[in-house]
Amino acid sequence: MVLERYPKAVVLDLDYTLWPFWCDTHVVRPLKAVSDVVVIDSCNLELSFYEEVESILLELKEYDVKIIGASRTGTPDIAKDLLTMLHIRGNPAITYFDCLEWGTGSKTRHIQRAAKKLKLTKELANGDFVLFDDEKRNRDVSSINCHFIHVPNEGLTRHTFIQGLRAWNKATK
Repeated sequence: MVLERYPKAVVLDLDYTLWPFWCDTHVVRPLKAVSDVVVIDSCNLELSFYEEVESILLELKEYDVKIIGASRTGTPDIAKDLLTMLHIRGNPAITYFDCLEWGTGSKTRHIQRAAKKLKLTKELANGDFVLFDDEKRNRDVSSINCHFIHVPNEGLTRHTFIQGLRAWNKATK
């Protein structure tokens, strides 16, 4: 579904937004890709994206939206490995991200660093960034003019994605 317009950048949390687990507490190395879309850890936990994440990433790329990964994960190396091992249309998922800001600290700092790296500080100031995140505490990104979209328990779905971008469109007209 084509929207009226898209933001310059979409920021995506990882854990319980793109996939149904926490990298730093649920995943145990070593990791092994069993297909392009499934990785297993040493406990045979199957790791993959939520069902509609792939189509959302493809749509964002189609409309030239910058994709930023922002996560408070304490194990960024596991997150990087997963995004490298999971594939979308034959390409490592990590290649769909324009910037990755992971580690401790607030999402506001992650987003501000990403905007600076991508030379999009003006666009951030103008409200042209949207964050999709499962943790409501990250609403504080509104203090830097980033629109917050809460992702419910089932992870990022097309419904949440469209509803969130429509809300952003309405708020920034």
